[in-house]
Amino acid sequence: MRYRPFGTTGIAVSALTLRLADSPRLRANDWRALVFTALENGVNSFQIDGDAPDLLKGAGEAFASVERHLLFLTWRIRGDAMQHSQQTLEVLRRSAFEGLSLDYLDLVLINDPQSSSLPVAFESGLQDLQKGRALRGVGIASRGDIDPGLLANDLVTAVSSPYNLSSGWAERHRIRQASKNDFAVIGEDFWPQALREVADKTPPKPSFWQRRTDPLADVGGYEFLSNTPGWSAEDICLGYALTEPSLATVRITADNRQEIERLAAVVERDLPTGVCAQIEMARFSAQEREKAAHRT
Repeated sequence: MRYRPFGTTGIAVSALTLRLADSPRLRANDWRALVFTALENGVNSFQIDGDAPDLLKGAGEAFASVERHLLFLTWRIRGDAMQHSQQTLEVLRRSAFEGLSLDYLDLVLINDPQSSSLPVAFESGLQDLQKGRALRGVGIASRGDIDPGLLANDLVTAVSSPYNLSSGWAERHRIRQASKNDFAVIGEDFWPQALREVADKTPPKPSFWQRRTDPLADVGGYEFLSNTPGWSAEDICLGYALTEPSLATVRITADNRQEIERLAAVVERDLPTGVCAQIEMARFSAQEREKAAHRT
């Protein structure tokens, strides 16, 4: 496992963050084993995205086996951020602090409120948690530009944004600018549904007529996702996301030991020769086709 600085917090986090979300299939023992597997593979960053009793019990027991300062724990709050209130914080205290038996959280991650400020009562409660050393910072999850006024809030230390091999210039510029401004950046959605569908399909070889009428017909496809020896499509997508230096960590989801071990192993591997070039050709081809479609 490799580790990266989390913004300017002085904390080093693993290149991978394991998301723990409610699952009816998993019991407390399963969650405990899952977290232990992640720890054994060097993962020290976890995003708790659920409050099922079994999840909290199993994860809490696993976290308790490690010195707290060695872990980076994020609590994910879903829903409209402008509707958050003191009641939201009461649920947070009950689930995160009591349910997981924690003294503090490293980060609370909320959706972008698309505003320059947070609801007054909610922000006040977060400030109280921070002053009481129960919270280190707040992260904003967004697929677009975050209001500069919100980013100027001293509570905000991180942003979470999708990043994958099909991300365009706007997405890349956004995360690099955030990193440049000393925000820690969490990469989400490294293997989006669109790429999963592409990887599952093997497009037919273009005909002679297609090659004559479409110069890009034979260039820039995503076939390499399914025909690169020794690499699955998911592994390639994760490996590519890990090459982005602006990301402090990349969020993954896995619900069994084998998945965690496989994804953790990708961190120590270099993408095969030529794959990065194929990725850039695929992105260029997609952009050119989109431009051509708009012209017709």
